[in-house]
Amino acid sequence: MTIRLAIIIMSALGMMSDTVLIGFYPQFFDMRYGNTDQVHTGMYVAAISIAVMCTLPFWVRVAKRFEPMSLIGFTQCIAGLLCLSAIWAETLTQYWVLTMLMFMFKSSYLLMFPYLMRIVNSEEHGRTIALLSVVVHISGILAAASGGYILQHLGASAALILMAAGDFGQMAITLWLNRSGKIIKVNNQREIGAQDIKDTAAIVADDATAPAPVSARRGFSHLTKGILTLSMIMFVFDFSAYLIRPFFSEYWMYATAHKDQTLAGLIFAIPGLAAVVALIVKHKLSASATQRNENLSWNLLLSLVGLYLQSIPSDIAIVIGRCMYGWGLFQVAVKLEVSLFAISRKEDYAHHFSITNFFQNLGVLISSWCAGYIVSLISHQAVFLIAAVGIALTWLANKLTLDLDHIKASAESPDATTDRSSEIELESRHV
Repeated sequence: MTIRLAIIIMSALGMMSDTVLIGFYPQFFDMRYGNTDQVHTGMYVAAISIAVMCTLPFWVRVAKRFEPMSLIGFTQCIAGLLCLSAIWAETLTQYWVLTMLMFMFKSSYLLMFPYLMRIVNSEEHGRTIALLSVVVHISGILAAASGGYILQHLGASAALILMAAGDFGQMAITLWLNRSGKIIKVNNQREIGAQDIKDTAAIVADDATAPAPVSARRGFSHLTKGILTLSMIMFVFDFSAYLIRPFFSEYWMYATAHKDQTLAGLIFAIPGLAAVVALIVKHKLSASATQRNENLSWNLLLSLVGLYLQSIPSDIAIVIGRCMYGWGLFQVAVKLEVSLFAISRKEDYAHHFSITNFFQNLGVLISSWCAGYIVSLISHQAVFLIAAVGIALTWLANKLTLDLDHIKASAESPDATTDRSSEIELESRHV
């Protein structure tokens, strides 16, 4: 097993562990603690985002002293133990404390993504991100389906055991990688002068003629502005895309009179299936057709229409809407991630990833918090309509700023593409 395959498997395990209960927290809290407050559910999901967004920058700093993959093994072990301990939490307060600590340690597994981007050639970034996205979506399908079934037939404690199993699975893979010597180390290697490092940052179209030198103040300001602007676009998109998530399974059962939670989990997972189909289609298209298929404006429109259709209390409308929403969500998410690694520089991947991840989690946090109030004060349908307005704002923000469909990356030097060991050596001072 190569390290790339290992990271893909670990990503799947991490996603399954994270999403086993994500669509079923209203039922989970009712079943376990008798709490039916929708605002509480929204606040809990928001707190998960706070835990991740506040601790990931810390893990980025720690990973400068310890190899990222070794660090992930240690932190996932602790996360798994905390998850198991939450089974015996007798009160909501105890459950909150234990699971928030769990998510703080669990967030370190996100270091895998910038790490993987560093050890593959830049021309492979789009393909790798798309593959990871599909793996994550497939894992979401399995987790949502199994989460609903386990919660309904085996109980809340079994769902927590499945979450912990994902953490221990990641720990086991990192131990195997360490023992087999397959980990590519990125810390404590030979320093090489900055003059030998090529700036492979992409150039935003409106002031792009040549890449700025690494040490240039103007280049730094330009890069920082691009990352922060992209972060704001990601913030608006993630707020809109995830606004419907905490209460979707509850909405499905309310809108269609289908009370089976396993079926609700499968409907919840339709966007993941749409992402798999989108990846297969993407590999079959010609270069020009692929470019049109990846157009950000088109996919945002598709997501917007999909959200509107889901607000209609009809089985067929909701299923069609989930398909459209899932296709658009996948394409937009991949486009935004590819744009991050195009705008950034290799030695800054982890740092810039932590910045964008902060804003993404902030969007998820605020959306989770708002969703509880929207559902309790207005209706389930209002969540979908407000999310659609947010997608429209995402389109407007992109058009007025970066216009990501027109970003072009500068050519990478031959040395960087032909000698990967030298490339890793050049980047060894950063995570």
